[in-house]
Amino acid sequence: MNIKLHPYRLEFVFPFRIAHGTRTHTDAIFVELESNGITAFGEATFPPYLPYTIAVAKESLSKLDLKGLISTTGMVIDPRHSLLPYQNMEPPALAALDMALWLLKAKSEDTTIRSLLGITEVYDAPRTYTIAVCDCEEMEKRLGHGRSKGFSFFKLKLDGVNDRQMLADYKALSNATFGVDANQAWTDTGYALEFSKELEQQGCVLIEQPFHKDDLVNTKKLSAELSIPIIADEACQKYEDIDKVKGHFSGINVKLQKCGGISPAYDMIKYAKSLGLKVLIGCMSESIIGCSAGEVLSPLCDWNDLDGSYLVKEVPFGN
Repeated sequence: MNIKLHPYRLEFVFPFRIAHGTRTHTDAIFVELESNGITAFGEATFPPYLPYTIAVAKESLSKLDLKGLISTTGMVIDPRHSLLPYQNMEPPALAALDMALWLLKAKSEDTTIRSLLGITEVYDAPRTYTIAVCDCEEMEKRLGHGRSKGFSFFKLKLDGVNDRQMLADYKALSNATFGVDANQAWTDTGYALEFSKELEQQGCVLIEQPFHKDDLVNTKKLSAELSIPIIADEACQKYEDIDKVKGHFSGINVKLQKCGGISPAYDMIKYAKSLGLKVLIGCMSESIIGCSAGEVLSPLCDWNDLDGSYLVKEVPFGN
């Protein structure tokens, strides 16, 4: 097996403004694995508000024991087993490696990753297109772009400042299904409840991460007052977080970049569903490579937020 690492900068189609700030790109690294003439890619992305870097990822990935990923007969070993020694690797790097290995294994065995995982569900989870914080003119452009890509379900980013204007502009421009994501922006519980009731009346179908990730008390209070599901994102990044957020949130957002790939994401989804939690499968502004890996798990989820490949411009690698 051979490995190549490709650092890259994913440029956004539109500036991406959320509660964490505004950016025009996301740095990424693509992991290319080759074995017996078969090639597969994985992807790691590095939004600036997360504490992970390409430099650390490259260092970790360069130390891999590639022989430990292949059996003595030349078969790709199930990543759930072969990657156990690397669980301390930072999540984006582990995710890229995990997704590339699953794809390489599927290709080499002429099957699909879903088949390898035993996923037989055929549910087509409703797909969201993200509208970052923007003015009405810009929102109209973004809605048009989303519609041109086949989307009819939108997720509005909120920042705690322009929320009502975002809602008003959206309702003036669209009657399509929508949800919102505050990215921890709400700090005033009175405002949160009042505005959430407005969202409820306007047909909002989900509210993602309204308060700081550690503010479980107010999250639980808000959940109790609403019929809208409250979804954990920053508050639930790995399997161990599920027990912490259950009873406070109605569901979780599972992201391969945060939990470490297809393998741990699959485990998170199965456990969350066993607890009666709803699941949204999301992404971190990834290209088609990372989003395609997430698509493997989409039939197990209630919503699909794998729109990253529509938010960024083209990349020079196949999936």
